[in-house]
Amino acid sequence: MNTLRLKKTTDLAPAEWALWLDIQERSGVYESSYFRPEFVRAVAAVRDDVEVAVLSQDGQTVGFFPFQRGSLNLGKPVGGKLSDYHGPLLRQTATLDPVELLRGCRLASWDFDHLVTATPAFAPYVSIHDHSPCLDLAEGFATYAQQRRAAGSDAVHKQGQKTRKLAREVGRLEFTADADDDEAFALLKTWKSAQYVRTGLADVFSFPWTIELIARLREQRTADFAAPLTVLRAGDKVAAVALSLRSRGVLHHWFTAYNPELSSYSPGVALLVQLAEQSAGLGIRKIDLGRGDERYKWSLASSSIEVGEGTVACPALGTWLRAGWRRSRDWLASSSLKNTTRLLRPLREWLAYR
Repeated sequence: MNTLRLKKTTDLAPAEWALWLDIQERSGVYESSYFRPEFVRAVAAVRDDVEVAVLSQDGQTVGFFPFQRGSLNLGKPVGGKLSDYHGPLLRQTATLDPVELLRGCRLASWDFDHLVTATPAFAPYVSIHDHSPCLDLAEGFATYAQQRRAAGSDAVHKQGQKTRKLAREVGRLEFTADADDDEAFALLKTWKSAQYVRTGLADVFSFPWTIELIARLREQRTADFAAPLTVLRAGDKVAAVALSLRSRGVLHHWFTAYNPELSSYSPGVALLVQLAEQSAGLGIRKIDLGRGDERYKWSLASSSIEVGEGTVACPALGTWLRAGWRRSRDWLASSSLKNTTRLLRPLREWLAYR
């Protein structure tokens, strides 16, 4: 990397956005919706802390590094905790030093928890390796289902039994892959908020910027990018709802929730299987379920994408203060006061989304 220019998304020229898309489309690494210009611009429209580093080498633009600048110049991915994939978009020939990148961006640190990138330069800074489970539907649903059976998973078959029972006992099923349904969206927020409260996590839907972001994303309906709202109804009841992000043939399951009254039928999984069954007609070749160890994800997954979690940091006041906070947190977790860390978790989650 020879030069770096910091810009707001509104300052990027059409030619630069075209280069961005060219990098994304030439590499399968960046196929996720979170790398699309539409997602980055939507976040930037509802937050004032989004910046983009334009990276050049030998006079040619070779990459882009979008990020959010927090207090004390502590950086995080665009969208923060809402981003399930992130990292600098780079041409295969580009070279990069992560610490020099931060210095050029005037960042004290950059935290990541779903890193994917074409460069191996971040490898020394990855402290946790994990995987995001996916349904590979490139050869169609029948082939996918057969491969799951061959792998020893009967999840698709068992869900089929539950789904048929749901139709018999509750009412005829109605599946809509991309619904304009305000009632279903309101229920998604209600059910998901209750889940966050129950599990001690910050309620995503309690922050005005996230609500505005989702509203903007739901307006996007093009062949290249969309935020479809998928709804499964049983009789006169909404059984399950999913808000996803789609980048061409890749659908990322983002927020999913189900009717707690129908939990014995696993309606959320029923919706997912229905979506997979109709994938060919919808132009979907992969459904990404997002990082997580939920049993249903791995029972249905036929592939996965490796993601990294860690931090790149430079000596600075912000990183020194945060290091002190983390040492105190870790001490509390290992001491007789460890219950205190559970009380601090909601605050930590709130700060992460804020």
